[in-house]
Amino acid sequence: TYDRDALWNPSTIEDILFEFPKGHIDEADLFLILSECIANAVLHGQAKELTIKARERYGVLLLSFKQTPIMLKRVATVLELAQKGEIEECSTKVPGGLGFPILVRLCHSITLSEDHSSLNLWIRKKK
Repeated sequence: TYDRDALWNPSTIEDILFEFPKGHIDEADLFLILSECIANAVLHGQAKELTIKARERYGVLLLSFKQTPIMLKRVATVLELAQKGEIEECSTKVPGGLGFPILVRLCHSITLSEDHSSLNLWIRKKK
């Protein structure tokens, strides 16, 4: 779990990358995913805390980002637009929505918890 000060600190991502088990995901992809999710939580979600968890099952890696306070409802709107491939709408309908199209391309699936507290990214394990 990271507080707001840690989320603003660029070394936080470096620390996570250093501690993250190797071989599950390309490190450049992981860096991009972490930077997008952390930036979105801080800049757009006004997160005071972000808990990041990772677990692997059956060749699929789950990265979970649980945020306090919960994410704004527009996160679901932008995610839905990105999943439909409506890239232009991501930026015109909801300002700052260009990170999700990137995440959609890097992940097998992205889900948002019903209460909008967690963003879950499902990634096929690197072969």
